[in-house]
Amino acid sequence: MSWGYEKLSIIAPSKPLKHPVISNSEKVWMLNLDMVEANSGQVIGKQKSPLSTAGSSTHWFDTSHVLYSKLRPYLNKVVMPDEEGLATTELVPLKPDSKRLDRAYLTYYLRSKTFVDWISEQVAGAKMPRVSMNVFWNHEIPIPFPDDPAKSLAEQKRIASILDKADAIRRKRKQAIQLADDFLRSVFLDMFGDPVTNPKGWEVKELKKLTIKLGSGSTPRGGKEAYLEEGISLIRSLNIHDNRFVHKNLAFLSDEQAEKLKNVVIEKNDLLLNITGASVCRATLVDNKILPARVNQHVCIVRVKEDVILPTYIARLITAKSYKQKLMSIATAGGATREALTKQQVESLEIIVPPIELQKKFEMIVIKILDMLENAETQNKKPLFDSLSQKAFAGEL
Repeated sequence: MSWGYEKLSIIAPSKPLKHPVISNSEKVWMLNLDMVEANSGQVIGKQKSPLSTAGSSTHWFDTSHVLYSKLRPYLNKVVMPDEEGLATTELVPLKPDSKRLDRAYLTYYLRSKTFVDWISEQVAGAKMPRVSMNVFWNHEIPIPFPDDPAKSLAEQKRIASILDKADAIRRKRKQAIQLADDFLRSVFLDMFGDPVTNPKGWEVKELKKLTIKLGSGSTPRGGKEAYLEEGISLIRSLNIHDNRFVHKNLAFLSDEQAEKLKNVVIEKNDLLLNITGASVCRATLVDNKILPARVNQHVCIVRVKEDVILPTYIARLITAKSYKQKLMSIATAGGATREALTKQQVESLEIIVPPIELQKKFEMIVIKILDMLENAETQNKKPLFDSLSQKAFAGEL
C-alpha cells in the first residue's frame, strides 16, 4: 500500500463552529474535561444547561469535529461528538478535511498508543502539563493512498471499521469488569455487612494488630531518570486502582537501587494502599507475576496475618464504598493542601474481623469470578486493540 503524510495543521486544523443551530437555548450540551473518560474518549453523562450559564472560555463544535484535549495528553481524552455543543477551550476542535481525512480514522490515530506516547513527551508546565501546540500542528499523520482521495477515504473507513469492532470488544470487557466488581461488592455487603457501621456486630481490631508489615518506600535518587527498561519492579501510585493492578508505566530498578529499598520488599498477596496524591486511598492486591518488587513513598505495603484475616477480604473491605469515604475523610482532614494518610492513621484504622471460615468462603467466590474474567480476557486478546491500532497506522492491517 502507498502511504504519505500530512501535517495536522493542514488536514485537520482548529476550526470552532461559527454558526451553531441552537434549537433550545435552555438545554445546550456543555462539555468539560472531567466529563470525558480517559483512554476511551467516552462521554460520562451529558450535561445540558442554559446557554446563559456558559463561560467565556468555550467554543462551539458539532458532528464534523474531533475534540482533542491538550491538557495532560497522557490521559488520552479524544472525543468524536455525536451532536452540537459547547466545549472548554482545553478541548481543541479539530475539523478534518472531509475530502481527505475520515473523522473516525483521525480519532483512532490520536488515541493510538504510538501517538499518545509521543505527544506525552511534547508538553510544557509541571503542575498542568499541556501539549506544545506548535509541535502538535507540525505532526504528520499517516495517510493511505495520498494521491487518490477517494481511495484513501475508503481505506481509512475500512481501518476505522476494524478498530470500531475491536474497540467494542474492549468496551464489553470493561463492562464485564464493572459488573463483576459490582457483584462482588454486593456479595461482600451481604456476607459481612457495612464495614463502617458493622451491623452484624463483628469483632473490631486496629489494623496494626492484624498485620506483620506496614510501610512505604522511597523514590530512588535521580527520580524518573534513574528508572530502567527492565529489572526489579518499582510500584508507584499510578499502578494501583481499586482492586486492579495496572501494569502500564511500571518502573524498574537495578539490583543496587532495589537493595536500598530492602525494607519494602513486596511479598505474595500483599495489599498495596496509596497514601498520598490524587489517587490517595486506592487499594489493590499486588499482581504476584511482577515480583520481585518494591514500592515508592506514595504506596504503603499492608501485609496481614493470614490466620486471622485474608488478603482478598481486606482488599474488598478497604475499597468498599463506605470505607473508602471514611479513608478519604481522614486523608483530607485538617485542611491539608494535599490528601495524605500517615502511617499512624493507617495503623489505627478499625477493621471488622469476621470468622476466618466465612472469609474463606468469600475468597472462593472472588477467585471464581476473577478466573471467569481472566478467561474472557484471554479470548478477547485475539486480536489486541493496541496491536491492531499499531498495525493499522503502519499499513499492515
